[in-house]
Amino acid sequence: MPKSKRKRNRRSNSKSGYFGVDKLPNGKYRAIIRIDGNNKYLGSSYNTAKQAAKAHDKEAIKLRRPFSKLNYPKKAPVGYTPIQQALPSTNTVGYRGVYKDRKKFKAQIRIGGKNTNLGIYDTAKEAANAYDRAVLKANQSTTFLNFPDMVHNLDVEPKRKKQKVQSTTGYRGVYKSGGKFRAMATINGKQKSVGTFDTAIGAALAYDQAAIRAGRKSHTLNFPDGLPIKQESDIDDGTAFWV
Repeated sequence: MPKSKRKRNRRSNSKSGYFGVDKLPNGKYRAIIRIDGNNKYLGSSYNTAKQAAKAHDKEAIKLRRPFSKLNYPKKAPVGYTPIQQALPSTNTVGYRGVYKDRKKFKAQIRIGGKNTNLGIYDTAKEAANAYDRAVLKANQSTTFLNFPDMVHNLDVEPKRKKQKVQSTTGYRGVYKSGGKFRAMATINGKQKSVGTFDTAIGAALAYDQAAIRAGRKSHTLNFPDGLPIKQESDIDDGTAFWV
């Protein structure tokens, strides 16, 4: 294909196809860069857009702008480290791409003009880690990473920690059922009902007895050391339990 018809990969959506390059009425090109909301003009003018683009990059590298904002990122100096992008002022979580979702945290990334949800996580740090992995997989600028010094193995997905479900009754295996309490225990891989009781402590004791028969360890019981040293009355049949 003739060189005149060969299209260069555009780095910018500007008319010149370069970051920080404007075409002047006289046919020449001007290099410009924005600093703290103000435009800084670099030199008077250039004969070609490519010359102006290189002038822009020279100044951008001094300012440690991200690779994604350079016209020739591959020509950046060896060891060049851009300044990490600041978080938006509206970010209240403290991590890029992480949003509060009730008591959990949602990770989200924008790729190709579309928002992509990355999942819901128990902690903000887990969500931030998921966001960073998505940034690297999408070959986006590393200046957008939450943890730029962390090494990610993108071929292996991190294991998610299982969240322990805490019963609202305060006892393991005990659930409110109408005005009473039901004890549920997992036996031979299946959850079975141990019975329904008038009090939560009665259901908790029944759960412990079923757990002991199933060979559970003491740390999985509601009362691994026995009941507290006090009388617990009105446990289903009105019997008082002492320890």
